[in-house]
Parts: sequence; C-alpha cells; structure tokens
Amino acid sequence: MMNCVKRLSSPINFAVIICIGTFSFAGCSKKEAPDKYVVKVNDAVLTEEQIKSALSQERNRGKYRSEFIHNWIENEILYQEAAKNGILDEKEFNSIVEQSKKEIAAAFFINKLLAENKIEPTEDEMRKYYEANKEEFKLTDDLLRLNIVYFSDFNKAVEFRNMVMETNWNSSLNKYRTEPSILSNESGQLLYRYQLQPLSLLRSLNGLQKDEVSLVIETEPSKFAVVQLIEILNKDMILSFDDAKDEVKDRLTMIKRKDFLRLYIDKLIADHNLEIKRYSE
Repeated sequence: MMNCVKRLSSPINFAVIICIGTFSFAGCSKKEAPDKYVVKVNDAVLTEEQIKSALSQERNRGKYRSEFIHNWIENEILYQEAAKNGILDEKEFNSIVEQSKKEIAAAFFINKLLAENKIEPTEDEMRKYYEANKEEFKLTDDLLRLNIVYFSDFNKAVEFRNMVMETNWNSSLNKYRTEPSILSNESGQLLYRYQLQPLSLLRSLNGLQKDEVSLVIETEPSKFAVVQLIEILNKDMILSFDDAKDEVKDRLTMIKRKDFLRLYIDKLIADHNLEIKRYSE
C-alpha cells in the first residue's frame, strides 16, 4: 500500500522530460487548427479535441482543464522563445532529442506489444504471491473503507442523504442510479486519511462512527459529497487478500510483464543473430 515517488537524479534526465513535454505540446499545436480552438499563440493552436485527449492520458490525471491550458500556454511561449534563441540547433539539444526519440519509440512499441499480449496473473498466482509477501501489505496508517457519492446539485445531495438515513446506502443509490446530477460514486473505497481531499472532507469524517453518514460537503465549487464510513482498518493490520487483491494484481502483472519483455528481447537477439559488443573504457 505504499506509493513511491521517483526523483530526477540528473540535469540530463530533467532535460529529457522538458524535451519530451515540449514536443508533445508543440508537435500537436502545429497541426492545422479546426474552426474551433481554445487558445492560439502566434501560429500554434490548442483545440478542444487536443485538450480532451491530453486530459484522458495517465500523465495528466488529476489536472484541471484550466491548469492544463495554463501549462500549455507557458510551454508554447517558452518553446517559441527557445526556437528564436537557436536552442533547436544546439548540439546538446539535438543529442537529447535523438535519444528521446529512441526511448519514446521503444515505449510505444512496448505498449503495443503488451496490448497484443494480454498478461494477467491467475487467481492462484495472486494468492500465492500474497501469502509469500503478506508483511508487505501491513498498513502504515489507518485505512478507511468508505461509500462516497458526488453530486453537482446541492439539493439532490441533501435528498439522497435523507433517503440513506431513512433506508440504507445501497437501496438509496439504486433509486438514484439515473440521477443526472451524480458526478461519480464509489462503494467500499479504501483510502488513507492523507488521501482525503480537500480538508473539509477529512474533517467531516473525523467524528463519524461506523456506518454513520456525513452531512453534505462542498468539496469544490458545485461539487457536493455525501460519505458513509463503513469501517476503519487500523495501522499495523495486515490487509486481507480481498482488500489487497488490486495491489497484488498490479505488482504481479508488472513482474510478469518484465519477465515477458526480457524473454522477448532474448528471442530477438537469438532469432536475428544480433551482434552486441561491449567495450571496456
């Protein structure tokens, strides 16, 4: 249940990231713009379609539309200024671009390869992995199991909460399943306290007892949450297989994919009789 944050370890790595980011922004923006576009910086345009596509990508998950547009404008201005100052002709820049092209091409090919070869662990493999690594699923903090539903309409959120208080969560949610003001809902979601954002959401849960339902909470402008606390899984407790299953699957899938890629590369070397020479310094 741990999230690892990798830090950039060198200026070159940072430069590669900047390079890739710039090209992803600038490359798209130079296409001929449809009639409707959102932003224009000189000849570069950002369209509604490009925004939707970018925000659906994993690297932009959690970004607001306005934040993405602001970042695009800044990147485009800096890119154009860099071009004016001859950065695109510098040897170091082009060396990084060339290396980045290889890395991006390899990454795209890997994604294509993995999409064509579905690699998923079996239930038995996941149980064996879990049993062999149980200690890794010990909680580092209290974990809350919650039901959460978000509305765009405050009055509908109040109506829903009242219905839950009179009946129960599942039957109320079932009656509201076609309600257009529901933005999203999660049943039995597991979250650490630090994952509860904004602070008003965390505060509303601090005093709740098991199965108790919160008041309607405005978490963002025109976004209202109703939360039910199902249970608290205490710190140092080892998650059950069922609760850890998604993480077990993710870990084991990554391991199996790495093994698959290693065998695939070994086969390429053997099949094509590739000559690989390593020279000592």
